[in-house]
Amino acid sequence: MVSRRDFIKTGAAAWGAAALAPLAGCIRPGAAHGLSIAEFATPPLAARPMVLWSWLNGYVDHAQLTRELEEMAAKGIRGPIIWDVGAIIDPEGMIPTGPAFLGEESVEAIGHALDVASRLGLEVGLFSSSSWNAGGPWIEPKLASKQLAWAEHTVQGPGRFEGALPEPEGVVGPLTEVALLAVPADASRGETANLSGHVNAEGRIAWEVPPGEWTILRFVCAGTGQPLEIPSPASNGLMADHLSEHATDRHFGTIFDRLAPLGDRLKPMRLMMLDSFEVWERPDWTPGFEELFRKEFGYDPVPYLPEIAGKTIHAPEVRERFLHDYRVLVSRMMIGNHFARSGALLEGQGMKVLSEAGHGGYPRVDPLQALGSAHIPMGEFWNGSQFWVTKEAASAAHIYGRTDVAAEALTGWRHWKDGPAEYRRLYDIAFCAGLTMGVFHTFAHNPPEAGKLGFAYHAGEHFNVNSTWWDQAGPMVEYLARCSHLLRQGRFVAEACFYYGDDAPGLVPSRRIDPKVVPRHPEGTCQHCGRPMPNRVESLGPGYDYDYVNRDIVLNDLRVRDGLLTLSSGMEYRFLVMPDRDDIALPVLRRLDELVRAGATLVGRPPQRANSLEGYPECDAEVQKLVSGMWPTGDPAIPRAVGKGRVYGDVPLRGILGSLVVRPDFTVESPDSPAIDYIHRRTENEDVYFVTNSADEPVDAECSFRVDEAAAPSFWNPVDGSVTPCPVYRREDGRTRVPIRLAPASSIFVVFARDSETEHVVGIERSDTGAAALVVPDLEVLDCSAGRVRIEARTGGSVTVRTNRGRSATLDAPAPPPDLPILGPWTLRFPAGRGAPDRIDLDALGSWTELEPEGARVFSGTAVYETTIDVPADHVGPNRVLLLDLGRVAEVAEVAINGVPTGLLWCPPYTMDVTDRVHAGTNRLEIRVTNVWHNRIVGDLRYPDAGEFARTNIKNRFRAEMELLPSGLMGPVALRAVVVAEGRLG
Repeated sequence: MVSRRDFIKTGAAAWGAAALAPLAGCIRPGAAHGLSIAEFATPPLAARPMVLWSWLNGYVDHAQLTRELEEMAAKGIRGPIIWDVGAIIDPEGMIPTGPAFLGEESVEAIGHALDVASRLGLEVGLFSSSSWNAGGPWIEPKLASKQLAWAEHTVQGPGRFEGALPEPEGVVGPLTEVALLAVPADASRGETANLSGHVNAEGRIAWEVPPGEWTILRFVCAGTGQPLEIPSPASNGLMADHLSEHATDRHFGTIFDRLAPLGDRLKPMRLMMLDSFEVWERPDWTPGFEELFRKEFGYDPVPYLPEIAGKTIHAPEVRERFLHDYRVLVSRMMIGNHFARSGALLEGQGMKVLSEAGHGGYPRVDPLQALGSAHIPMGEFWNGSQFWVTKEAASAAHIYGRTDVAAEALTGWRHWKDGPAEYRRLYDIAFCAGLTMGVFHTFAHNPPEAGKLGFAYHAGEHFNVNSTWWDQAGPMVEYLARCSHLLRQGRFVAEACFYYGDDAPGLVPSRRIDPKVVPRHPEGTCQHCGRPMPNRVESLGPGYDYDYVNRDIVLNDLRVRDGLLTLSSGMEYRFLVMPDRDDIALPVLRRLDELVRAGATLVGRPPQRANSLEGYPECDAEVQKLVSGMWPTGDPAIPRAVGKGRVYGDVPLRGILGSLVVRPDFTVESPDSPAIDYIHRRTENEDVYFVTNSADEPVDAECSFRVDEAAAPSFWNPVDGSVTPCPVYRREDGRTRVPIRLAPASSIFVVFARDSETEHVVGIERSDTGAAALVVPDLEVLDCSAGRVRIEARTGGSVTVRTNRGRSATLDAPAPPPDLPILGPWTLRFPAGRGAPDRIDLDALGSWTELEPEGARVFSGTAVYETTIDVPADHVGPNRVLLLDLGRVAEVAEVAINGVPTGLLWCPPYTMDVTDRVHAGTNRLEIRVTNVWHNRIVGDLRYPDAGEFARTNIKNRFRAEMELLPSGLMGPVALRAVVVAEGRLG
């Protein structure tokens, strides 16, 4: 069993497949040749988290840039992504205005950062604009963001109308004429008149109006005038036309030209980042759109343009098909001309693109294809908000063969309310959704004049050198790196691939969100955005995992091998699930028919029609013909054999898995806890499971894994990097049951190495119960090897253990001495100059917010507890283990015993092994505890006469009446003894 102590060992520390071919430097997930314990203990740079290094208002101090980079390296961070961005919130004008982004002074600051990063061995990324999205002062109006705009004028017929062209409002030039149409007021007539030939050289219309009321519509391609979202003050410019390859080339070409003087100094710059797509939601257009539309879909879009303007002139089924085709072409152009083009341009410069191209922001695209066009697909997960789209980036990485799954991590507006333990909980949830690369949002650059807390972006966790617990952040960073390293190995294991349909924008719903967040959207919708779920993924049930796939993958990469659906990335799926809708792209249905006949299994609702106006209405007849030859006509749960494959109707997926005799990949046999989650990856030699508990309570769980019979489990602990064999597990019904003891908000890797079966315990019996079990309270098996077994017990008694080889041992564990409460008295010392008294004597522990002096109640920083422990002689000696349990801590504790540093505790359980530090008699105990900044900010507002101790530009986000957060060492603190017993198997 994994013990609580195993978690607290502390140390120092065309727009198809051709356009989306694997980019250079993208390693397709594949087999590893044995996991490296050394690399797990000290992960390589590629596995380490990065930070968004916000240069607010573009203002920087070179010496502080150096210091911050040195601190990143010291904490084990891979490097920063430089982000020139406006402050947004700065009511008192604290933050000076810096130089224009990519001007000479800005480029030299970037060069300085690169020089230091090179010396330190860090990698550096750069945002592709000041703030977001692509654009800048180098984007002239003809290359700026475009829209289809229109103006209308109503005329009455019969009679002759002469007049000027109506002028669209709210547009910027230059204007390009697209169409001049007239539509009747009676929509049932379904007519349009093309008036392009009725305009003279002076731009006036002369038209004989037919009987009735008509609306003249002038359609133009015009600029939106949208600037960059929040650029630094000297860096504003227009947003680029994301449908234009020329605009993309101009944008990135300018960036490359501006950076070119740095020459070889650019070597550490490995990444460029595209943020979430937040271009205004206008009808997207670009010059030449209508010609390309005709080429793509085989019909003229011009007669249907009034539908975009909200004029219903066609039957609903025609209108929806045209709008579908329009959205699809926007998606294809945006992906091909911007997202994929960006990757190709950056690759030519020896860099990779990190892209939030999915359904965050104002999406227009097939998110899987857009994300798959990046070297590193990127999502996001927020702290305290519902914005979680990590699963989308993970699916894109899995199906397009990308190694890394990045996320903008811990965005939100909680502002210094959480510490590393909460970060771990949220990261663990994201890891289970497929995350492999966290990018902290944000690490604001803070010149010396900023003070503390200093400059801060309006959102994010403000994880930087001014964090109260920055000096203690290293172990958390190592934890994240170890998790990322193992989750980058091998390939993801899934049962199902969900085809999410052909419309744009597509949707991969959030898998889970922050458990603190009350869902804002109805059941059956995406908890991130509230849009309807494209598939009934919930019917898959727990213990099975999945990916989403899109049209591009179905048409160009999906194959069948031995009854499994396979991809060139190495992914395998047992079946494909149809979207929960009536329409489908005819080419996709044709391909699905081929795949089924080759041996694939298809599940879901049969489509009734095509979704495009291309080939209409004949396309619907072909859809119906294909469906009639594929789907069952009777009970949908009884599959229809089609060639070598089979098709089920619209039935719960759990039942399909049962009929396919596919058992869950992972289950929690006892207790049933929805807070326990997992993700599974497979290498050539190992099955790697990451198991997490996101609840606030510990769980003693018996977990069941679907692994090879000859594979033996071991525990890989990402907190301290240790790897220990699992001495207790049992094979049963083709599964392996493993007892796992999970602390609150904790996790463990369970790694099964194939062909490594050894002797192990399969049952434990206590003399007082007589029942054999894998999980026994207050007892764990530490080792079963070399013909001996060793246990650790919190209570005395006789214990019999039995192994898989039929051997057993009975061990008599003496009763351990009772727990030793550490009641104090305590001395609590605060640092000078921080508004708190130098010293407070405590008779009992509690939150700092309950202390009498107001400066102590609102203190933020590190304070030191001191006391002594009188340890009886029977607590120490052979076969004794002493655990120091600190109880409740907010947020980080550093322990020293008898003047010797003993370890740092940053996440539950706040317990450590002090056997080698404590002796019989009197021992000195010192505990340094650090909380977060929130209380001091509130204190400044409550007690303004006491002075300002927390200076920041976003103090207006706080109120004096805000509740203070529990802080400090709250206990109860105790020294707990356990006994170790050992015996020979026979």
